[in-house]
Amino acid sequence: MDLRIDGNIAQTFGPENAAEYFSRLLRVNAGSLQPVGSQEWPNAFFITGLAAQNAPPPSVHINGQPAWLLDYAIRQVGTVVPQRIWSAQNPYDAQRYGIVPLNMPIFFVHKYRVNVGLPQPTAAGGDCSMLLGADAVAPIGDCSTMFIRINWPGYRDWHTQIMTRDQTSARSTITFDKFVKRVASAVGRFFDEFQGVQGQFPNWQVGTGGITKEQVTLIGIIHVSQGSWQPILQLDHYVMPRSINP
Repeated sequence: MDLRIDGNIAQTFGPENAAEYFSRLLRVNAGSLQPVGSQEWPNAFFITGLAAQNAPPPSVHINGQPAWLLDYAIRQVGTVVPQRIWSAQNPYDAQRYGIVPLNMPIFFVHKYRVNVGLPQPTAAGGDCSMLLGADAVAPIGDCSTMFIRINWPGYRDWHTQIMTRDQTSARSTITFDKFVKRVASAVGRFFDEFQGVQGQFPNWQVGTGGITKEQVTLIGIIHVSQGSWQPILQLDHYVMPRSINP
């Protein structure tokens, strides 16, 4: 497996943009990355020697070294939705946000570490108990809100805001299962808003007669800029042709 071809992030952003993202995330030349695997985590790509400022505790130890989950190989069940990586349009904001350290990508891994992803209706309905670390604090850093952004092929950039703290007096970060539910609900709002709206590419049409939220699985989510995250979305079928530069 090749991280730059078979990974969900490369399939989402395209190989070149994924390489730029990895360079910014890890503060290294993406060409020098040497991801490793683990028998306990089939189809996962790990990175060792992580220098990212916002690095969480390591996911696993491989050959005695701490290792962090960087990506998962795509499941051979359908097309991963290609998206442009979001960046601020204002040059000042783009420069300011561009230097903000990024959190590691988050994958919705099942407890036995073999499967990854939840169907949108399942996650939005709150049935997330099968996820690894479902009851743990969501690994999203110190934030109270975030923007969920979707750059669906042929449609305008879309975003919505979700809350990431609970309603207790401590205002604690929500648990991982609640976080996944809120992300899934946000994805559902995207489909509801664009139901019946004609897109630029007929093969990526959203809504009745096109792609519906019932056909979408949430694989994970990527921190792309200050306060902004993009979900990794995979369909239950293949779209042809598939444009990686929507």
